[in-house]
Amino acid sequence: MRNKLRSAIKAINYGSITTAAVLGMAAPVFAQDAGPIEEVTVTGIRSSLTQSIDKKRDANAVVDAITAEDIGKFPDKNVADSLSRITGIGVSREFGEGEKITVRGASPSTNRTLLNGQSVASADWFILDVPSRSFNYTLLPSALVSSLEVYKSPVASMDEGSLGGTVVLTTRRPLDLPANAVSVKVEGQYSETSGETDPQLSAMYSWKNDDETIGLLVSGVSQQRKVVREGVEILGWRDTGGVKVPSHIGVPRFEQERDRQTVFASAQFAPSENLDFTLNVLKSKMDSNNHNQNWLIFPNNEATEALTDPTVWTSSTVEDGNLVAASVATGGSTEFDFINRRSSTETQSVDLDINYFSDSVNVHAQIGSTDAKGGTYREASYSALPINDIGYTFDLRGTPELNTTVDSSDPTAFAPGWIWGGKKPTTDKETYAQVDFELPIEAGVFTAIKTGIKLRDAERTQERAVFSWHGPNTIDEDNVSGSYLDHVFATCTTFAVCGLGVGTPENIDVLASGNMTDQMYHDQAAFEEIAFVGLDGVPADYAVSLELAQNWEVSEKINALYVQGDFEGDGFRGNMGVRYVSTKQTSGGYEFSDDSWGFYTIDREWLTPSSLEWVTTDNSYSEILPSFNVAFDLNADQILRFSSARVMSRQNWNDISASESFGSLNQAAPAGTRSNPLLNPQIADQFDISWEWYFDDASLLSATYFFKDIKSYRSYVFDTSPRYNEETEEFVDVTFQQPVNGLGGTTDGLELSYQQGFGDFGVVANYTYTNATNEQERDETSPGSGLVEGTSDHMMNLTGYYENDVLSARLMYNYRTEWYKGLHFNGDELWNDAFGQWDASFSYNVTDNVSLSLEAINLLNEEVIEYNTDKARVMSLYQNGRRIVAGVSINF
Repeated sequence: MRNKLRSAIKAINYGSITTAAVLGMAAPVFAQDAGPIEEVTVTGIRSSLTQSIDKKRDANAVVDAITAEDIGKFPDKNVADSLSRITGIGVSREFGEGEKITVRGASPSTNRTLLNGQSVASADWFILDVPSRSFNYTLLPSALVSSLEVYKSPVASMDEGSLGGTVVLTTRRPLDLPANAVSVKVEGQYSETSGETDPQLSAMYSWKNDDETIGLLVSGVSQQRKVVREGVEILGWRDTGGVKVPSHIGVPRFEQERDRQTVFASAQFAPSENLDFTLNVLKSKMDSNNHNQNWLIFPNNEATEALTDPTVWTSSTVEDGNLVAASVATGGSTEFDFINRRSSTETQSVDLDINYFSDSVNVHAQIGSTDAKGGTYREASYSALPINDIGYTFDLRGTPELNTTVDSSDPTAFAPGWIWGGKKPTTDKETYAQVDFELPIEAGVFTAIKTGIKLRDAERTQERAVFSWHGPNTIDEDNVSGSYLDHVFATCTTFAVCGLGVGTPENIDVLASGNMTDQMYHDQAAFEEIAFVGLDGVPADYAVSLELAQNWEVSEKINALYVQGDFEGDGFRGNMGVRYVSTKQTSGGYEFSDDSWGFYTIDREWLTPSSLEWVTTDNSYSEILPSFNVAFDLNADQILRFSSARVMSRQNWNDISASESFGSLNQAAPAGTRSNPLLNPQIADQFDISWEWYFDDASLLSATYFFKDIKSYRSYVFDTSPRYNEETEEFVDVTFQQPVNGLGGTTDGLELSYQQGFGDFGVVANYTYTNATNEQERDETSPGSGLVEGTSDHMMNLTGYYENDVLSARLMYNYRTEWYKGLHFNGDELWNDAFGQWDASFSYNVTDNVSLSLEAINLLNEEVIEYNTDKARVMSLYQNGRRIVAGVSINF
């Protein structure tokens, strides 16, 4: 403990020096009240920016904010998209909507999101996502949020857990609104990729009694959207004979029906001016059933053969060590995959907030729970193989060109090759309780002492089961021999026979040419009938087996306490404090013998390991986290801020679980991942200095320099072990990567902000430069080495607006340079190329109570490009399409 305290004290050395300066200097006095900063509001743009500037001047910490003055009028349809307009924040948009954020170069999993000051449980629907600590913003409609704050410099009284910043979302309270307030918004959203217009509805009613002691607010959101994503995918690059070769090249089409229903209720009781109770209840569910088809070629399989028989390639082109073009006349490895998943995610939270105020002490207490469940609850997928021999050509230079010698739009040319499926549900739970005290004092410059304690008890689980239609006793062998899978193969000799590939041939609208973009459209209902009901009078059946290495549970108990002192004097104010936090983690998973290939059949006698035991691994650590924030009024128009702190971020749930996963075993050199329950948290010491100049009404020019000394980045070790391939009935060597605590590094950068009004016009602009380094030696043969996740060197935002009494309009641009996204599920380094997006919004006030709105998202239909370290090694090419949202709002 003594060494930890000494290290923590070093982390705040800048703050200590500044404190000495505070106690010894004087400056002109200006009225000060702590509050959030850099607030970008939604309607009444000019007046709102003026109010936000006032709050910025009075702030005690480095905090950016976005608020919605009018009910249901957040600046974007998605909270993450709004966050992307704040300095230092980057957003990922994998399915066309903002999903996860980075803050000042810190990856999504190292930044926390709180709802009314508390955690929000989340469980992703996508089967390829792994449980992490990042928050998926598609789960929370922006219509429910009244404001959000991004704390870039921490205070001791706030929850720990973020390296870059903590996002605090705040919902509305009924006693803050007029009695019988009503808001209704009806919209239609057109998506270019699907060609469909989907309805969106939000409504809110808020009531309070005449004495304003009791209030009740109820709001609901219903949103539907058909998501279509088409593109080109290269699912890995393998080193084969000293040349990087694409393992799979595919032309996928992904479809999803999203149906999100959210209800939020808030009840307030304030029996006196000194006491109030607020009960908030949130329940949200999103059905996200999806299916995906992908016509694939496997160049790495041919490249492996070419090591001993160069005639496999009829032509090939290698540039800078990458195989970028090749052709195969016959014997090409191909597969047409059709993946059908029934998925959903839901979350709920119950929170009781109590506040008591008096002249001698203020008391705040909060108790509640949040839990979520989600994932793929049923998957049934199948692969098709060409009936005849096949050749193919590919050229990945410029616009990719992809061709095969088979007509992929012809269902008579394909026969079923394999059927697989299963389920992968996850859960996330947390209960919490905290109590905080604020004691007003007069002790020199100190005006208040704050102290408190918080207890958190969390649990994250994952279940993984596989369905085997080729398993034993899946068919009545008195009537039909073999397995149910054999019966399907014998009956469905081609995809046309069983109606699996029917309908109008689909032209995949992607950034590629060639006949691989002309594909048959698979019939999801027909296949699910075969998989789960039956075929030709034979009932469907399948064995259900746990994939033991992917079933795990992690529990976490966190105890925290803090002391914070607020101070104020002539021309300065701020706070300093320390937070102590202890964490106890228990990771559980199966330990088993390998004689059942890692499976345990739970519905019949089949695969049972001779040794099977649930084992747990404990890990614990404690940290002392000091923080210091001070703001100096240089004169009536300028403020100088300093802050320093030690921060921490716990490792991803999946990374500290007892789990293992790997990709397709039908490719050469397959790869996988393993977890490490003994990972320690990431620790960083940080320092900020900020200058702000309020040179005119609703005008601001500011600059902030930030620095972080990261004590440890995640690194990886590698191991090769055999795993069983059910399809080929043989063991295959898999190279596994496992995370470990590696060397540290530094992150520093500069944030610049400018805003100014010009009559009815105005501009808001910002720019962020981030320089992140990892002390680990860069070695491209060791994936992930020396890299920092989530960091773009340059990010910028530009908003121009016009507003009069009836009309307002905004044109917005958001841009970030390329960034490293971490390791792909196949083990490759994954990068996102530079991305910029134009959006626009308009509103027209028909009356004081009725307004019309029109929003355009992704106006130029920008390309989303991912690659493997070298931009020539493309991993994916997508266009998410434009979206147009038109609506009418009624408020009274």
